[in-house]
Amino acid sequence: GGRCHFQYGSSARHSPGQFYGEIAQLLGFHNLNAGKVTGLAAHADWRIAYPIVERMFGLSPDERHFTSAGFWWRSRTRSPYSDLMRRTPAEVAAAAQRRFEDVMVAYVRRAIAETGRRRVVLAGGCFANVVVNQRLLDLPDVESVYIHPAMTDQGISLGAGLCHFAERGGGAKNAPLDSIFLGPGYSEAMIEAALEASRLPYERPKDLPGTAARALAAGRVVARFDGRMEYGPRALGNRSVLYKTDDPSVNDWLNVRLKRSEFMPFAPVTLEAHVKARYKRTEGGELAARYMTITFDGTETLKRESPGVVHLDGTARPQLLREEDNPGYFAILQRFFELTGTPTLVNTSFNMHGEPIVCSPTDAIRCFVAGQLDHLILGPYWLTR
Repeated sequence: GGRCHFQYGSSARHSPGQFYGEIAQLLGFHNLNAGKVTGLAAHADWRIAYPIVERMFGLSPDERHFTSAGFWWRSRTRSPYSDLMRRTPAEVAAAAQRRFEDVMVAYVRRAIAETGRRRVVLAGGCFANVVVNQRLLDLPDVESVYIHPAMTDQGISLGAGLCHFAERGGGAKNAPLDSIFLGPGYSEAMIEAALEASRLPYERPKDLPGTAARALAAGRVVARFDGRMEYGPRALGNRSVLYKTDDPSVNDWLNVRLKRSEFMPFAPVTLEAHVKARYKRTEGGELAARYMTITFDGTETLKRESPGVVHLDGTARPQLLREEDNPGYFAILQRFFELTGTPTLVNTSFNMHGEPIVCSPTDAIRCFVAGQLDHLILGPYWLTR
């Protein structure tokens, strides 16, 4: 038990990531921004261009290997690239997203049929695609889905390392991470030094969670920098920008402040105790959702209460928050819930467009000023613009 066995696989050239990355580049997005394709996909009917992308990416007859025409975007005069160029970007994105989902669903169903295993573990950049993760969870044969929180090559590398360690008798355990906050942390003295260097006024409230919750309830934008940085690409409260969820226009004006261009709505953070009233079919996806790596269909309550975090297709990508995961962050959301009756906030990463998530106190102060945000939590300190 607990040992890894290689079943089968495909070369990188024919991988789902290669296909999706080529579509992203075809649409003018950098490979690292392939997630924009997922957001754009909801803006068109997937059926229009599906016959074209069907020729570009699929499975072998035994459903054990991916097949890809490969590098069509480099050959601009050849079909099917030339056929795709006659379609709108949204139509291309919608068809590619649907094809990606259909192929991955067939691939996973085949693996389940062969192995009899119903708990699916996913790692790598393909599973930053939160919509395909939801489709896999929704399969009748699947009991649960877990996505490694660093949905990039980091997860694949870590898995390979753990496999090697286990094969050498190292006793690597297959268990959830004790904490997602594995990045750099900064002492109060270091935070104070950054504040003094910035010459910005600041205070140290006795009730920081209450101060933040009242500001959020009043419609203010609050950035939070506290504790160690998150592992992986998601901001999960320690390097996050927070806002209330009842403004459907928030995606437009807050992205302008942060100089971003996004098709996806902002993601919500929701108190886990209130998940059932706001999200459908979450069973087996709760652990993945603590790391904001899967979408769920929103209930009518969520759509009415939090339109700022619901996508065109009726889904949302929540972070489900428990007190033991992040007590300070939890306290803010709990106090906000007590004030407003809404157990959900916008949680978007604390960074400007094209920049990584802020890491140091100096990064946080610079982004706070550049993004024209209303308030900044910096450890125990509170700044107001």
